[in-house]
Amino acid sequence: MTPGRRTGLAVLAAALAGCTGNEPQPRIDAVEPAQAYTDGDLRLTLMGADFIPSFRLDPVSGQRVATMDGFSGRVGNPPTWFPLTDFGWVGPTQISATLDLPDPDDLGAGPCDVEITDPRGRKAVLPAGFLALGRHTFAPIVTVTSPSAGDLYAPGTIIHGNVSAVDQPPGQMTALAWRYSEPPADDGTQRDPVTATCPFRPGAEEIDCTFDVTIGSNLDPGMTVNLDIVASDNAVPPNQTSVDLPIRLSAPPTVSSVTPQAGGVAGGTNVVIRGSGFVAGSRVYFDDTPIIPDGGVVSADQQTITGYTPAHAAGPATVTVQSRLGLATWFASFEYQPPPQIASISPAYGLQGQDTPVQVSGANFTTSTIIYIGQVLAAAVPLANASCLSDTEIIGVVPGASGQATVWAFDANDGWTSLPDGFFWIAP
Repeated sequence: MTPGRRTGLAVLAAALAGCTGNEPQPRIDAVEPAQAYTDGDLRLTLMGADFIPSFRLDPVSGQRVATMDGFSGRVGNPPTWFPLTDFGWVGPTQISATLDLPDPDDLGAGPCDVEITDPRGRKAVLPAGFLALGRHTFAPIVTVTSPSAGDLYAPGTIIHGNVSAVDQPPGQMTALAWRYSEPPADDGTQRDPVTATCPFRPGAEEIDCTFDVTIGSNLDPGMTVNLDIVASDNAVPPNQTSVDLPIRLSAPPTVSSVTPQAGGVAGGTNVVIRGSGFVAGSRVYFDDTPIIPDGGVVSADQQTITGYTPAHAAGPATVTVQSRLGLATWFASFEYQPPPQIASISPAYGLQGQDTPVQVSGANFTTSTIIYIGQVLAAAVPLANASCLSDTEIIGVVPGASGQATVWAFDANDGWTSLPDGFFWIAP
């Protein structure tokens, strides 16, 4: 016992010793909890005034020691009462005791009087001070946010679990657990079930839980895995709610073709990805960058995704489809090609109003490359009678005109470059 508490008890004892016949009258103001299910024994806290214990002399220390042996109490309504036992003294304004209920149905449901008698035989009663709710028969309500109905999973994918359980007040949750299990794989092996109990604050009416579990990659589409949720409350015996979630596995996505298989480094090439299992939300990536818009547009039959390529350095790019059913990578790669480059045009001038045969030199020329002459590409005219002799040489005829013009090398897929003011006309 602390020195401060011994001092308080000594003062109380001295006051009682000097006031024989004028002992304090105990008073009950409130009970906590004010209401509760009565499935079994219940610990109550009584708040009020003048809760004075009796004392005994400790033969070892010689000090007076407070004892609650002289307190008694009961809860109920005449003529049916149930005893309060195991009193604990917190202070003159607060004591605790256990409501002893041999049978949960004996007390029934409804308001009950709370009565105590102190060691000097003085009584205190709080009419209807405690509301008995009877037996707790309401099972917890379990809500599964994820996985939800319609979610698809394939072997090797992750189940992101999000569940909650709530008990009807003033009931309290005591456990929320989940169990994941798989069937045997075709190779005869079977994974051990994965189980876990969700953390929670003791006394809470609700438990929220998130978790991840990975489906075995050795399972086959069409197999069924199971996720079982069990919630328990503090009733005696506990009320339980079980939720069983069988999940039938789907096939992961596949990619069969990408059309076209090449495009310019500036991006913007219209591409079509064909395959299967392109569920809603599937996205196409060229290396780490999604196609435009937002990873592509998925067809209603889940067999094509269309979009436009993002910009990328020259060279190959891996094409990947990402979905909640897993990943699919195209066996080949998309080739990003640089635009045609102009180095020179020879001759660089011609006579005004007359056609001029020329040779254009550069790099990355193809049969799709078109040479244009004009100040702006949109208004430029193409080289007449053009012929691609190699990837570095195109010949053709510049139509007669006057002034000075930019020379453009254009490819519908790969982009364009220009030779500013690269050609001009002179007077005859």
